Amino acid sequence: MSPKPGPDREVTDEQFLSAVLQAYSPAVGTSDVAERVGVERQTADKYLRSLADEGLVNTRMIGQVRVWWLSDKGRKVLDDHA
Repeated sequence: MSPKPGPDREVTDEQFLSAVLQAYSPAVGTSDVAERVGVERQTADKYLRSLADEGLVNTRMIGQVRVWWLSDKGRKVLDDHA
C-alpha cells in the first residue's frame, strides 16, 4: 500500500523506530519503513538519517540498498514509551 500523494502526515520518532523494529528481518530498507509509516520514501530516508545522527538507528549500504536497524539507544527509547 503506497501513501497517497500530497503532504506527508506528521509522524513521531517512535513510529519510525517501531516500523524498523517490526520489520521481518534484522534490517529493513527505506521503502519498507516508508510504507509502514505511511510517508513518501524520500521523507523516510531523511527522517531515518536524522535518527541515525541521533544514534537511534544504525545504517549500512548493502549493494545499492541502504538498510536500517535499531541501535540499543533506539530500543531503549521504544521501551521507555511502551
